[in-house]
Amino acid sequence: MNVTIVGGGNMGMCLAGVISRLKKYDVTILASHPEQFEDAIRVIEDEAQLSYMSGKIIATDKLDDAIKKADFIYCTYPAFLRSAFIEKAEQYIKPSATIGFIPAYGGAEFFCKKMIKKGVTFFGLQKPPYICRTKERGKIADLMSKKKELLLATLPNEKAKETAMLLQDMLGIKTEVMPNYMNVTLLPGNPLLHTSGSYCYLKDYKKGDTYPQQIYYYQSWNDECSRIICAFSDEMMNICDRIPIDLSGVQSIQTYYESPTPQALTRKFHSIPSFQPLVLPMIQTEDGFIPDFDSRYFTEDIPYGVCTIKALAEIVDVPTPTADKILSWYKANTGKEYFKPDGTFGKDIAETAVPQLFGIDSLKKLTEFYSK
Repeated sequence: MNVTIVGGGNMGMCLAGVISRLKKYDVTILASHPEQFEDAIRVIEDEAQLSYMSGKIIATDKLDDAIKKADFIYCTYPAFLRSAFIEKAEQYIKPSATIGFIPAYGGAEFFCKKMIKKGVTFFGLQKPPYICRTKERGKIADLMSKKKELLLATLPNEKAKETAMLLQDMLGIKTEVMPNYMNVTLLPGNPLLHTSGSYCYLKDYKKGDTYPQQIYYYQSWNDECSRIICAFSDEMMNICDRIPIDLSGVQSIQTYYESPTPQALTRKFHSIPSFQPLVLPMIQTEDGFIPDFDSRYFTEDIPYGVCTIKALAEIVDVPTPTADKILSWYKANTGKEYFKPDGTFGKDIAETAVPQLFGIDSLKKLTEFYSK
């Protein structure tokens, strides 16, 4: 089977390194500067204390070559690059192919409507399989931590079981099927984790301010951060309660991390080893550190995460004071206005992938789309 990994960053390198060890899979990685990639890369698994060489990997920067022959495609591009990628790829992808996006949230399912109609199977995972970093581009991938179980959904829903079996074989991680694709788009993941903590740390930031040192994201996490994320999670769960499809796979942040109180959640985050090296995106200047608002923490997780939750809330009429605070704070620092205070769309809403932009502007249409 021909497997194509789209994107040669942290996740792309780890996926290519792991999957290519199985001889039944011929792996191609679509990346800029393919000359930087070795025919085989080294994968270091921190938790298992393993180091091994991958199988053969073909690196290319030619999209048509990478997509035409692919039976199974993982796209690791950030959400803001996906619409352009999908528009180019849909002319080359085989009707029998399977394509998935990591992470799953961000509205890729709306951009892929033509592909799905063509016969392509579309999948998403509720959580990425790895926490990973690149040690040396094209040569060494650091797999810091891997999930014990993956939760998958597909469009159409009937393809979920066979896709889960394939994924489990490739990654060696137990893969379970979710009731429908909305279960992997509403998740206690980066749209909550990255934005709640960032807002907590930077809510008083003004242009010209500096910080004396780099902020370690989870080492610095405190009970105030936990209160914010728990409130945001409660808003998301209230939205789920208003949508008449099976969303039993969507868990609150408190349930997912087995932490019923903000204080327990703070202790939980401090106890996860793979979280401890992670930092708030910042830029070092001569005067100190400043936030990097061009980071994926913001350019992906707010327009393609927080905005999606807010847009769903507008469809089902659920108040979202925590999401509103985060969006207002982000506007103050970047000028990006996705929603006005009354909940109507702001000037920059076209930079998101909210369902209303694709004609899904009622509870009936939303239910029909995710029940396919």
